[in-house]
Amino acid sequence: MKILAIDANSILNRAFYGIKLLSTASGEYTNAVYGFLSTYFKICEKENPDAVCACFDVKGLTYRHMEYAGYKAGRRPPAPEFLQQIPLIKEILGYLGVACYEMPGYEADDLLGTISRICEETQDCTCVLLTGDRDSFQLAGPSTTIKYVSTKAGRPTETDYTPELVADTYGVTPQAFIDVKALQGDASDNIPGVAGIGEKTAMQLVSSFGGIDEIYANLETLPIRESVKVKLRAGEASARMSRRLAEIDRYAPIDVCPCTLTMAQMDGPKLYEILHRLELRSFILRLGLHPGQPVPAVPDAAEKGAPQPAQTATQENLPGLLEQARQTPVYLLWGPNLSWIALRISGKNHLVRRALVEDRAYGDFLERLMAADIVKIGHDIKPLYIALFARQMDFGGFAFDTAIAAYLVNPTSGRYTLAHCASNFLGTELGAEDCLYAEDAFSPLSDEAGTRRVLGESLAAVEGLHQALVKKLSEYEMEKLMYEIELPLVEVLASMQFIGFKVDAQRLSEYGQQLGQRIAVLEAQIYEIAGEVFNINSPKQLGELLFEKMGIPGGKKTKSGYSTDADAMAHVAAYNPIGTLVLEYRQLTKLKSTYAEGLEKVISPDDGRIHSSFNQMVTATGRISSTEPNLQNIPVRTELGAQLRHMFVPETGFVLVDADYSQIELRVLAHVAQDEGLKAASASGMDIHRATAASVAGVAPDAVSAAMRSRAKAVNFGLVYGMSEFSLAAQTGMTRREAHEYIENYFAKYPGVRRYMDTIREQAKERGWVSTLMGRRRWLPEIRSTNRNVRAFGERVALNTPIQGTAADIIKLAMVAVYRRLKAEGLHARLILQVHDELIVEAAREETDVAKRILEEEMTRAMPLDVPLVAEASVGEDWYAAKG
Repeated sequence: MKILAIDANSILNRAFYGIKLLSTASGEYTNAVYGFLSTYFKICEKENPDAVCACFDVKGLTYRHMEYAGYKAGRRPPAPEFLQQIPLIKEILGYLGVACYEMPGYEADDLLGTISRICEETQDCTCVLLTGDRDSFQLAGPSTTIKYVSTKAGRPTETDYTPELVADTYGVTPQAFIDVKALQGDASDNIPGVAGIGEKTAMQLVSSFGGIDEIYANLETLPIRESVKVKLRAGEASARMSRRLAEIDRYAPIDVCPCTLTMAQMDGPKLYEILHRLELRSFILRLGLHPGQPVPAVPDAAEKGAPQPAQTATQENLPGLLEQARQTPVYLLWGPNLSWIALRISGKNHLVRRALVEDRAYGDFLERLMAADIVKIGHDIKPLYIALFARQMDFGGFAFDTAIAAYLVNPTSGRYTLAHCASNFLGTELGAEDCLYAEDAFSPLSDEAGTRRVLGESLAAVEGLHQALVKKLSEYEMEKLMYEIELPLVEVLASMQFIGFKVDAQRLSEYGQQLGQRIAVLEAQIYEIAGEVFNINSPKQLGELLFEKMGIPGGKKTKSGYSTDADAMAHVAAYNPIGTLVLEYRQLTKLKSTYAEGLEKVISPDDGRIHSSFNQMVTATGRISSTEPNLQNIPVRTELGAQLRHMFVPETGFVLVDADYSQIELRVLAHVAQDEGLKAASASGMDIHRATAASVAGVAPDAVSAAMRSRAKAVNFGLVYGMSEFSLAAQTGMTRREAHEYIENYFAKYPGVRRYMDTIREQAKERGWVSTLMGRRRWLPEIRSTNRNVRAFGERVALNTPIQGTAADIIKLAMVAVYRRLKAEGLHARLILQVHDELIVEAAREETDVAKRILEEEMTRAMPLDVPLVAEASVGEDWYAAKG
């Protein structure tokens, strides 16, 4: 039989520090649990063991402390966030049927060593020891394999160490590992070893002359340097004690018999309960778990028994369904290209399929169902809006989007599918959603009964989520955010995505060709200086050529070779022009592949426009993101990159009207900080960075130099995002002392900013969350962490979120207002793009002035603040020209 023995503390520790801190909405930390279980299931699938056991350390002194009082002295205590997760994994392992062992006075290593010995002494029994600690290499034997977990190139990996691999890799046998550690010591365990003997020397001594018994028995005749002998003589007592500390005790008094060490039966309901509580849905699905006693999050939404499958409606049923729908809210789902619509009305589930209804009747049914007089609730309704835009169908009456609500309630989850939301908020597990959205969901070969069952479950989940999330939004005081910003914004984003942005494909192709010609010239120049042809895109080849073959000084080696990043190339440029050429080559190849060629691939052949996806449920601060392609990331910092904006053009007879906010985040800061100086600077109409520089330096605004303005800009943008004096010095070229004095002078001039920063930190620590002016919340479990770096991150987010999040809310309010007003005034103009603080409208040429006026008016009055919002619009024949 095969036994998998897990060094639980070691695997948990690696998971805790290898995965960013994760927590549930209620504040329970889960990153170590998640990483441990991921490794556990992965290894179980690979090894297919007959039994599994896990060994844990116990808090308190061991026999090694009795031998040496300094054993493990100086170790920092484990983070509370880590300690909190140990009992969680023990509980989960118990429900999985995994035996857990721990023993006062002994370490987990000793228990693992004992278990592996017992396996070796048992006929036809092997042991796989899962660990992230090299100390266990000494246990590798004929029937014991050490499965060592590590990280390579940022990815977790595991290596099976047999006695042969240990010897091949390190040049010593597994047992000799103990002697190596006895000589070199171990700083992590505070094992002293022999002073002055490092790992390399220890390895050489043991591999050449044997263990410390052999070394000391023959010390005077060994062919080694006298200086090493002196160290060995002086450290003999320490070496022998260190060996006793380093050796794993393989005879710990634990009662383990491989024959009886079988997996207990998994307790599915309890396992489901704890994994659901910890929001670890992927493991629930992996194990196929279901609640033992389902308890809906909203009792009044509960039904007796399982939801009924959706019943297929006939054409004759459609008028009756519409009449029912006018009497009560309708919960709905829909299929690809609106090939079907599923409805839940008064607790009953219905399925309307286009294939079973005449085209005209189906179209009429859709039109009436989507009308504003029928109240509809769905999950992630933007794709439905896009499908309705494609059918040129008027629609309204959408009262709630459960995906958007789930995002507002838990903005850092990152997972808002119906199944995830049902699991997290209702405690129910849905069937596979994929079957609903397959093109052949209702083909003769499909499981139609199964699909209708999943539809019934999914529709019931939409209703349950609606009731649960309405209460959550009320509890968190986010109704205004939901109904005034996020819900109406869904239609705006769907419209922008459907309309797209026209691209001059011919000009884009010519741009790519020009880049290709320049890239070819750069390649030739680089090869000429190098004296050979090589792969410029290979960091390994480039590093070896620059720092070895060409002998350029200052090369910094990493584990994978020489660093060739931008800083390294800037350093090279000081010695050789090849550095400048490589930097330009990289810039141009990036422009060519990502933008010239990348954008060309996503131009729709139907209308010559790029239809980017605008994502509303991604960022925790509320900012909108753009993907496939990311039109918010078109380069602007270099002239050559900015030329790409020439390729984005309006339709014939139209122009582009572009408006962006002036320093919106500083204006938000002035409002929330209630700093009179910053408010005055914002209201003055003067450039805020120039006003800040003048105020801090005590000079007239017209005496502010470019360098002074740059410093003020760095501080204005940086301080509320946690900028330190070190960062300011690095960014501006100031000394650290100058940076410190500048920041102090800044706070002296703007005391309200410091007061705001101190207040928001304290509020975040007290509440565990921060919010924007519109009530958008972000939970911050990190801010209470005992880990300094994690806590510092939490504090930076606490400072950042109210400012950046409020700015995001303002631009969203403006988008909704501009979209509605363009429609209300019957214009052909339409909103087509948002880039952070910038809006772009494509307007008929004769509507230019009114579109420009609408943009400026709606943006400047989007949210009342104590300082004015400033937005200026400009017009152009392409994006570059319109941006001004």
